[in-house]
Amino acid sequence: MLNDLIIGMAGSGGDGIVSAGESLMSAAAKEGYYAILTKSFGSQIRGGESSCRLRVATTPVLNPGGALNVAVALNWEDFLRFGRELPVTADTVVIYEQKTGVAADAIPLAVRPAVVRSAPIEDLAKQAAGTLQAKNNVVLGLLAGWFGLGREAILDGIRKKFGKKGAEILAGNERAFAAGLAYADANPIPPDKQLSRAHTATGKRRVTDGNEICAEAALFAGCKFFGGYPITPATEIMQHLQRDIWKHGGSLLQAEDEIAGIAAVVGASFAGVKAMTATSGPGFSLKSEVLGLASQAELPLVCVNVQRGGPSTGLPTKPEQADLFAAAFSAHGDSVRPILAPISVADVFGVTVEAFNVAEEYQTPVIVLSDQEIAQRKDIIDPIDPSGLKLVDRLKPTEEELAKGYVRFKLTPSGISPITNPGMKGGGYLAAGIEHNEVGAPTSNGEMHEKMNEKRLRKLDPLKARRDLFVFEGDADADIGVISWGSVAGVAIEAVRAARANGLKVRLMIPKLLYPVSEQIYGEFFASLRHCLVVEQSHQGQLHRLIRMWVNVPAEFVSLARSGANPIAPATVLERIGQLAHPSTSANSLSR
Repeated sequence: MLNDLIIGMAGSGGDGIVSAGESLMSAAAKEGYYAILTKSFGSQIRGGESSCRLRVATTPVLNPGGALNVAVALNWEDFLRFGRELPVTADTVVIYEQKTGVAADAIPLAVRPAVVRSAPIEDLAKQAAGTLQAKNNVVLGLLAGWFGLGREAILDGIRKKFGKKGAEILAGNERAFAAGLAYADANPIPPDKQLSRAHTATGKRRVTDGNEICAEAALFAGCKFFGGYPITPATEIMQHLQRDIWKHGGSLLQAEDEIAGIAAVVGASFAGVKAMTATSGPGFSLKSEVLGLASQAELPLVCVNVQRGGPSTGLPTKPEQADLFAAAFSAHGDSVRPILAPISVADVFGVTVEAFNVAEEYQTPVIVLSDQEIAQRKDIIDPIDPSGLKLVDRLKPTEEELAKGYVRFKLTPSGISPITNPGMKGGGYLAAGIEHNEVGAPTSNGEMHEKMNEKRLRKLDPLKARRDLFVFEGDADADIGVISWGSVAGVAIEAVRAARANGLKVRLMIPKLLYPVSEQIYGEFFASLRHCLVVEQSHQGQLHRLIRMWVNVPAEFVSLARSGANPIAPATVLERIGQLAHPSTSANSLSR
């Protein structure tokens, strides 16, 4: 039996594939498993293909995994559109719709899996429920019967989902599920393909995604204003806040476009409240000039960029980590904006709270680089305990400072100047995008411009020394290192642990602070290394190049980078680590 099962399903829009995956996810949570569910769609507004990928295991999982244990194809045309997203090997159990008319030994895959089953999914749905819309519940019955997934838990989910739609519809879907179960029982597959029972109690774990956690974290951090414009895959952040921000004394503006959204956030910050916006690639491009305004006026705000494939409209429904350059460099002039990145759904909470803290402490816009996978995938997570998190508020002037004559942009030793808000007696000042002197009056004086540039950059130096914004794991004396970030970090963590289990000494570094680059912390990490591999989901390997700009890197500093919609699997990273350790050794000797 298996302790880790990866199921990939694909069909046409409307087949209920994603809905089936969500039902399995809920059932897995009830049964005490850990799981990650990722969803993938074509970019069409209507119709097109859809797929989901569920990794369910008896122990915590860090990423969606590599090759499938189970592949379900409702039609081959849609399944094949997903390419590397649904990789099949000879060990994969392939299940497909019998009506496709394809013989088991002629399925259109590059490999020939040992177990291939066609099933009359459409016929079973029609006979049981009288409608093809019940196909997904037939599939759930097949999966429950063949792989040991919780029958009662799935049935509970069906009852919850269809109970409100009337007794007849509910009964039809229950019969469809039973028909799938009966077919699986009558046509068994090898028992070693089944999933082991979960070892843990369900407790109070929840099924959620990164966008929901981001909204919750913002409210916890004290966000009182959100301004934004809907865009995939960031829209759910605004939707969740729209539901709840008023309960916390805040307000939300859906503006006419991205520029107006972030401009309103700048205004709210000037007025003295913690404020936030969220967007994705094209929207982030539009916001860049206003981010420059916030840098110049030294106003705190948080801008979440849920990355998707680009450039331009690109791949709206697929993850990519290719906005790092844009986040670091899109503002003109000598401007540095802190960039933070979460590494999992649960991690979004702490990173979002920290983004507000950094923004408030250093009076600067802070960018959170999430991505489509973290934002929209479903994870089963333990309850988040925020009791250990501290909240930071911006530095306010003392009454004595106000009485002496308020100097908003005073050249202090730390570079941080006390900030007021409208209505504070004696605290009025001019905030604008134009360069200014210490009291905020416009100037084009080169000497003052240089002093203000130095102030705005110098105040971020303490941030670069914060080791708590980095995750380290592995052997301190290793000569091989791995660096990764964002959603791909979970892949690197699993690969490094597998490499160490195979006897290799490897060090892992996950930066949650991507920019400004911490030369000292990277330098310390590189001290013992001869080789270092940077793993990320971008064509250019953007973090790999960014580090090279700032730090002396090891002799062999290599990149493992792929464009979006081409997932990187732990086995691939493990293979590259093996090649670094033993260039002349077959990578197969290190396979798990």
